[in-house]
Amino acid sequence: MLKITHLHKKYPGESLGAVVDVSFEMSGQEVLAIVGRSGSGKSTLLRMIAGLAKPDSGTIAFRGEPLKDPEEQLIAGHDKIKMVFQDFQVKPNMTVAENVRYKLLHFTGQFQQERTNELLEMCGLVSLASKMPHELSGGQQQRLSLARALADDPELLVMDEPFSNLDPIIKQDLLLELTDIVRKEGIGLILVSHDVQDALLIADRIAYLEDGKLLQMDSPKVIYRHPATLAIAQFFGRVNNVSALMNKKNTFVRAEDVHVHVEGASQALSITAMVQSCRFLGSRYLVTAQSGDTNLSLYHSHTLKTGQKIALRIDQSCVLHFS
Repeated sequence: MLKITHLHKKYPGESLGAVVDVSFEMSGQEVLAIVGRSGSGKSTLLRMIAGLAKPDSGTIAFRGEPLKDPEEQLIAGHDKIKMVFQDFQVKPNMTVAENVRYKLLHFTGQFQQERTNELLEMCGLVSLASKMPHELSGGQQQRLSLARALADDPELLVMDEPFSNLDPIIKQDLLLELTDIVRKEGIGLILVSHDVQDALLIADRIAYLEDGKLLQMDSPKVIYRHPATLAIAQFFGRVNNVSALMNKKNTFVRAEDVHVHVEGASQALSITAMVQSCRFLGSRYLVTAQSGDTNLSLYHSHTLKTGQKIALRIDQSCVLHFS
């Protein structure tokens, strides 16, 4: 559906937000998450894919046809690629139902009503049909923004941090609902997010950008378990340098792959450490410990006392090596 070839974009006088020689392909009905630190070029890339910004060089082809130059269009963008914005962009003086129906005015009255009802049902807005946008919560407004985008019958939705202002549980529920909707509609989705949990939760593939370059693009499991660089590994969670403990340079392990056993347990143990701190996180504790000159972060199901000696076992199958 989408083919991007050697894409470059740089803003005058700025290095942040640039896109440098990015190439990849995306199939129809795929959910792709684009992640990376602030200034890595995520939003710039997304705006070019949406047809709202012109690349300096390179090509973007949608269904085999190059995207038109946004600077040469009266209204920038592609009629089958729709961007859902963080600020909702709904009509403030129309009800929820009228907001959706407004996008369908070029169809017959019967189809307008049927499709409006279908979209309200799909996006969980039936009970709110007569409400005004200012009467809705942030999550409900985002659902309305999504319904309006779907009314345009897109083949690809692009979303830039769409739920970043919402509470974590509401955001997670909306993300799951979103993936259900796009799969039901048979469309593709590209989601830019700074939250790795969002990407791991819904994506078929994850693309990691750093300084405008696409460093890795793969399934969530592969990019998490086999990151191409240390920076990617650290982006997806706490990583310990265990080179001294393993007697091998550039050896790392994720915090969740270090397992704790109270000293004296019968199971064979390899590393003894002393607890430096233990912080409650709800379902588990974040423990910091020291073994020799090595500081470690790990998770444990129970509280541990500062100064307590513990024995650690590192999951050898999850050890990471970087050059």
